[in-house]
Amino acid sequence: MAKKKTSISLIGAGNVAYHLGLRFYEKGYPIQQVFSRKIRKAQKLSKKLNATATNQLRDIKPGSDIYIITVRDDAIVEVAKKLHPQVENALIVHTSGALSSKVLKPYSKNYGCFYPLQSFSINKTIDFEKLPVCIYSPQKKNRQKLYKLAQGICSNIYEINDQQKSVLHVAAVFVNNFTNHLYHIGQQITEDAAIDFAILKPLIRETMEKIEQHDPAEMQTGPAIRGDRETMEKHLQYLQKYPDWARLYRLISQGIAP
Repeated sequence: MAKKKTSISLIGAGNVAYHLGLRFYEKGYPIQQVFSRKIRKAQKLSKKLNATATNQLRDIKPGSDIYIITVRDDAIVEVAKKLHPQVENALIVHTSGALSSKVLKPYSKNYGCFYPLQSFSINKTIDFEKLPVCIYSPQKKNRQKLYKLAQGICSNIYEINDQQKSVLHVAAVFVNNFTNHLYHIGQQITEDAAIDFAILKPLIRETMEKIEQHDPAEMQTGPAIRGDRETMEKHLQYLQKYPDWARLYRLISQGIAP
């Protein structure tokens, strides 16, 4: 006889909830409720998940095995407070990389984190076979529940405590948010010179592919690592019309220089 799968309520209906919800549903996990302050958003996602929708936290019902809070970091505590009376005995987790699981401690004796380490966009398909999911709860029984839940949707599961997760989030900002900002700068520089940014995309892909097999430090190239001051000065001369980017160029080059 097949064992009953963990039932879930999603508190939030944004990008993270959308992708997690679809994956859970695809893998046979029953989604009971979807909450969003905007009822149309909750209804749109709940329709895909065969769940009920609500825009009132007081209408969140007890009975789900896990309540996953996927709202903005600055709204997590407020949401948890309002959930407390209905679901205080259930396992409540949030998906934030920056916040400790302990922010949920006053509102449930069973709490933790279920942190998918990825940048989610509504129209970009997520490869869950490669997606890393970080789980944590101070209670062993809840860590086991979260690990089992993660196993149901992906293969790369990491048990990472609150301190480690906060450090990981710092690193993630560097490799994702900051890197994307550098792509934006490169796009602006090329477009200002009437050059198609697409010319740089094979270089971007090559850089990403290299770090699959090698340490990033070993793969560093460019004028800074070579100590090519003449080329760097030419670059900085051109960047005079972009003073903020010139300062950024100097700072990063100093970090790269041997």
